[in-house]
Amino acid sequence: MSQEALDKAEVCCAATDIGFAVPENVMLSAAMADELAALDPRQRGAAVHNGNLAILAGPGAGKTRTLVARVGYLLATTSEHRGVAAITYTDAAAQEVSTRLRRLGMSPGRRLASRTVHAFCLRHILLPYGQIAGHPLPPDFEVLDTEGSNRLWTHAAAAARIPLGRRGVADELPTFTTLRRRIAVGEDVSDFSAPHRAAVREYERLLHESHLLDFDEMPRIALQILRDSEPARELLVARFPHLVVDEYQDLGPVLHGVVTVLLDAGMTVSAVGDPDQTMFEFLGADPRYLRELADRDDFCAISLTFNYRSGSALVAAGRAALGADRGYQHDPRRIDPGVIEISPVEGDLDSHAERTVHVVTSLINGGTSAEDIAVLYPAQTDLRDRIIDALTAAEIPFDGERRRRTPDGPLGDLVSACAARRLSGPLPGTDSTMESSSSGTRGKSHLTSSARTPLPVRELAAIWHRLRNDGGVLAPEDTLRSLARQLLSVLDASDREATTDDADDFVHELSEVLELRRLAANTSDQRDRLVPDALVSALEQGLSMAELAGGRAPGRLVLTTYHSAKGREFIAVVLPGLVEGLVPFYFADRGITAAKLASERRQFYVAVTRASDAVVLIPGSQFTAWGRTRRSGWSQFVLDIQRAMATASHGTR
Repeated sequence: MSQEALDKAEVCCAATDIGFAVPENVMLSAAMADELAALDPRQRGAAVHNGNLAILAGPGAGKTRTLVARVGYLLATTSEHRGVAAITYTDAAAQEVSTRLRRLGMSPGRRLASRTVHAFCLRHILLPYGQIAGHPLPPDFEVLDTEGSNRLWTHAAAAARIPLGRRGVADELPTFTTLRRRIAVGEDVSDFSAPHRAAVREYERLLHESHLLDFDEMPRIALQILRDSEPARELLVARFPHLVVDEYQDLGPVLHGVVTVLLDAGMTVSAVGDPDQTMFEFLGADPRYLRELADRDDFCAISLTFNYRSGSALVAAGRAALGADRGYQHDPRRIDPGVIEISPVEGDLDSHAERTVHVVTSLINGGTSAEDIAVLYPAQTDLRDRIIDALTAAEIPFDGERRRRTPDGPLGDLVSACAARRLSGPLPGTDSTMESSSSGTRGKSHLTSSARTPLPVRELAAIWHRLRNDGGVLAPEDTLRSLARQLLSVLDASDREATTDDADDFVHELSEVLELRRLAANTSDQRDRLVPDALVSALEQGLSMAELAGGRAPGRLVLTTYHSAKGREFIAVVLPGLVEGLVPFYFADRGITAAKLASERRQFYVAVTRASDAVVLIPGSQFTAWGRTRRSGWSQFVLDIQRAMATASHGTR
């Protein structure tokens, strides 16, 4: 972001927060008023700003809490006949917005559309306005799952005579996806090969011929509808005069096109994200889209600068890892600085794996729960396999990348939400599980709990009711009250399971009540059709109640990539394999471009900033990949952190 934009952000913060008081004509619940008062000045300024807004939120800055307060305030200051659209990156995040608002005394009902970008485009643009815009969906359309999409792409690649390697179409998917998204917004694609452009045309032909929608097709058609139809734009803005978009930096060019069209149509937009945490550039995401909004004259940009997650030493390490100072500060109420430890090794990747086991063992023996420890690795080499072998030999339980994954899709989410409610037991009027500080969580018990906030049975019954209705299996006697009573027989039964218990009995009982296989057989979402068998497979691998509820497996450390760690928080993070050429990754004879280095920095920055209390860096001077040993030296990112630590130590003498 430019210096001019940063200066403008300071003005926005000051102007919004000075003398803040709730306007007399705004009716807030007592809980919402207390929540606004408890926010720090920048968070509160963002929540109550009048107009277009870019919220730039660094790690641990209380982004979700601020976003929810923003949505709640917009609902309170908007006509009761109009509402707010809140677009999130995941279904769980969308549900979290609704749940937190309810706990703040707000029940917006249909006035709030809290959905993923795909679900919002489908439910609020394609289905209601496709016909009037000349882009109707076929009545028998189906939503394609990942496996089905990969089959179509494989066929399209063969038709375009694109040779596939040992990983099949997986190697080509980033190129296909980026190309397709750029075509959708009318960007120049001459830098892509003719066979790749042909493959995209063939894939989309297959989609249309088969009456299928995939997740990229939904926003593409939505953008087309909004561009082509003034009535569609006017009707959408009339229903939702406010749009709030989370994780804006990762949602790419098509959503940015939708937002731009809606801005021009008069919708007020709040974009929330962090350009420094862009993780999906290989799919066309670009931090410039968020920066462009922040730099617009009709936008106010507010930076959330307090990191409430990490101690001062960890905040400084994050600054060094990023190679830039965004003005982030640690929570002044936190005394302990946290720990940055550099633990170098002399050998190859096997030595990194052995040191990882030693570090993890020391952390566990020191009282840190295994599930609150993450071992993060870059995705390009076999370092992961070495670590798995070492952890297995040391008999340290772990959950690897995508291991025992619970089902995706609306039906899988309902099962997971029911598990979270079963573990929590009956909910009082409002739980006091919201953050206790101005930012986000502090303390350690939250890390081992369910990742999902438990929902009341009535809300679960409403989700079940909608799924039954969409699948054509809703009976006349299936009222919200009757469905809630059926759920209560399972969710409030005596002798609740512990988080560590196997989920077999619960899933069996819940499946019978939900008529899970019947629901799965009658859905238009291909992901939901896979839920019964996916659950069986997960249970065979030892699925715990905590995992089913969206949390971590108790007693198992987390082993995953930098990329997949985004949005998560751990007490301790261990980073092995920090060798130049591996982190950042590049070939010795080619070097690394400035753009690639910046991207690699962002990924490493995300990895470092996942920790609340401790980061252990394991650098070395060589690694072997693809049968060749490369000798280089410590990762330049580690050297940056080491210099920052030395400077800080010198300054305290």
